[in-house]
Amino acid sequence: MKRTALLVVAAMALVALPARVSRADDSVALSQSSSLIGEHILMEVRVRAPAGATVELTPGTASWAGVELVGVDSVLQIPDADGVLWLIEARIAPFLPGTVEFAPTVAVVQGSDAVNTSLPPVVLDVVPSLAPDAELVLTPLAPTVEIEGEESPLLKPAIVVGLALGAVLIAGLIWLIGRWMLRRFAKDPAIEATPLIPATLDGAEQILDSDPVGAYRLMSSVVKTELARRYGVRATALTTTELQRRLETGGDRWQARLVGGLLQECDSVIYAGYRPATERRYADLTMAREIVDVAG
Repeated sequence: MKRTALLVVAAMALVALPARVSRADDSVALSQSSSLIGEHILMEVRVRAPAGATVELTPGTASWAGVELVGVDSVLQIPDADGVLWLIEARIAPFLPGTVEFAPTVAVVQGSDAVNTSLPPVVLDVVPSLAPDAELVLTPLAPTVEIEGEESPLLKPAIVVGLALGAVLIAGLIWLIGRWMLRRFAKDPAIEATPLIPATLDGAEQILDSDPVGAYRLMSSVVKTELARRYGVRATALTTTELQRRLETGGDRWQARLVGGLLQECDSVIYAGYRPATERRYADLTMAREIVDVAG
């Protein structure tokens, strides 16, 4: 609205400007001789002006005869001996049906002076977009039209089959994960089938070759238990050296040396990583039997 008001004011002001006589080389050319109402067409304007002057289109005057200026696309200045030739390319749109003769106007501004000029008129046939006998009333929209085609009869069965296959795949995945977990965390059958080793020297003999540490731990435990029962000392709570001193104090030095030697051998195997030869293992087992028999 503001832009329209400014154009009207500018047009009124330019109407009041002094008129300039169009020169012979001033011209207006249209890209086509006919158009529909509101159709954009190109207009080329040629105006010769003095050097230093400015040429501007001034729409809205009576000579435009219902043709509106849509916009200016380009402005080119060509200096020559007679001044400057201005080439202005603009877009216009007619809004009055019928044969329209209009003359664009320009303002030549030089310093503080502005001169309004009417260019040579041109003729334009404006064709209405409606038929001559068309009623000037609004018509309702056309009814909706059905699109050919329908839902495939295989769509729903395909969805059901897909869901069933998905459920089967999920169930299979759960079953495989369950089997893996059972194998991962289940006890080794070989370990379950292994008989329990009795806490005796016979039990130590059963694992003397396969588990020397366990066998010597059993020998040490059996010997200390028998000595504790025989002499009333807490043999299992004493170190090998302490137990040997207690036995020597009791007067049985020979047995004290046997017990000390065997228990030191057991400590070396259990704690120091010592692995005696097979013959030595059975010799230590025989010594443990002798100590237990004597103690008994």
